[in-house]
Amino acid sequence: MKKIEAIIKPFKLDDVKEALTSIGVIGMTVSEVRGFGRQKGHTELYRGGEYTVDFLPKIKIFVHPVESAVRIRTGERDESAL
Repeated sequence: MKKIEAIIKPFKLDDVKEALTSIGVIGMTVSEVRGFGRQKGHTELYRGGEYTVDFLPKIKIFVHPVESAVRIRTGERDESAL
């Protein structure tokens, strides 16, 4: 089993999706997350007060093949469960 997990900037999602598709990845799950690192966030004004936004929007992607699947309701396994 292989798993690829990446935290990227939202505007890079299309590039990453195209790159993965070009090497044969046929599906993926994408989650919106927030975080900080080297970017350190930025300062904004709200109602006259200054505050720091240090959790910036990110996209979390993970891709991995499923080696086995079971449909709980029927007991079907693998390809027939999909």
